[in-house]
Amino acid sequence: MKICFKDLRNIANERRYDIKFNVIEPSDKTFLYRLEDIEGHVTFYYDLDDKLCIKYHVEGTMICPDSFTFEEIEHDYMAEDEDFVTYKEDEEGFYLYDNMELSDFVMFISLPEVPIIVENPNKKRYYSGDGWTISSEEEYNRHSKEVIDPRLAKLLEYKEE
Repeated sequence: MKICFKDLRNIANERRYDIKFNVIEPSDKTFLYRLEDIEGHVTFYYDLDDKLCIKYHVEGTMICPDSFTFEEIEHDYMAEDEDFVTYKEDEEGFYLYDNMELSDFVMFISLPEVPIIVENPNKKRYYSGDGWTISSEEEYNRHSKEVIDPRLAKLLEYKEE
């Protein structure tokens, strides 16, 4: 289904598009592999000042890469907002351009919800490599209590007479 913005100029009350997709694949899979089980709605309407407004509610599952291993991690999300529509990039509001497929529109409003860092919540151990390791805060605190600062090590030899 395509959203034609020229058709939105003459709506009387509102125009609602129901959203239901099984899978949407992005063109760039760097930060997001795909969206799954997406449901929601997008509504266009004119407010009292005759400005075209948009109201949407979309929820589903994002399949994102793990920050270290790049394995697929499921992340539930919800995108919801209400704003007026603008057709110029430098104006304030929800920027829309040209006519869009509904799946592209859902991707457009879902991209700001992609998390910056994604980790597997069921991981058993932290990651390590050649000469480096990531440890939990508890391990770090335990290790730092065992290590003596070499600048202060001489004070342990000091005996008061």
